[in-house]
Order: sequence, then C-alpha cells, then structure tokens
Amino acid sequence: MFSRDVLAKLRILVVEDDEDMQENLRRILMLAGCQVHLARNGPEAITILQTQPFDLILTHSLMPQMGGLELLGEIRRLGRSLPVVFLSAFGSRAAFTKAMDLGAVGFVTKPFQANSLLEVIREVFDRP
Repeated sequence: MFSRDVLAKLRILVVEDDEDMQENLRRILMLAGCQVHLARNGPEAITILQTQPFDLILTHSLMPQMGGLELLGEIRRLGRSLPVVFLSAFGSRAAFTKAMDLGAVGFVTKPFQANSLLEVIREVFDRP
C-alpha cells in the first residue's frame, strides 16, 4: 500500500460534478493522508488553480460546462504542468488514448476500489 507519509505531502484537487462521488473521493484521499480540495466543475477548478498550488488533479472526464479533456487543455494553456488523472465510468480505449495524448498521467475507470485509485496516484509519484 502507498506510504501515508508520501500521501500526506500531496495537495490534490478533485474535480467531480457528482456530490456522492466527490465525497467518496475526498474520504479515500483524506484517509490516505492527502490534503484534498474540491471543485464541482472545470471553471471552478480553473479559478481554484489560479490561487492555490496543487501536486495533482483528479478529474472526472465527463462534466457539464467543461469536461476533463477541456479542463486539461485549459490547464496546459495556463502553463501548468500538473499531473492529471482522469476518472471515467466509460473506460473506452479511445477516451484513455485521447486523455494520455493530451498529457494525462493516469486513468481510473469507475467503479473502482480505493486501493486501485491510490495505486495510480502512487505510480505518478514513483516515476523518475
């Protein structure tokens, strides 16, 4: 399992429009020791990103107003090179490929196990 000490150093912005899923993600990450901030959509995430530093963004791929792919594009246009991990209930190969082509560092298919999510985050920070 992922070291609590390493997770405790991570500031993660969770971008999720479903309140129940948002709360589940918050709980999983906080129990693992992460500092978690929440955004309900892409525009709210952009506003938060302009005022606070983060180590990672965890975003749902399909949301009203601005989906995860559009959010990733906007983050890159702002000159931010933050790692972005996508969450999707539709784990299609095409969605995975497009997210990775745009610079995502991970992709988690819903529903997921807490340990699987934490493993993806660990892999992001274990890379040289």
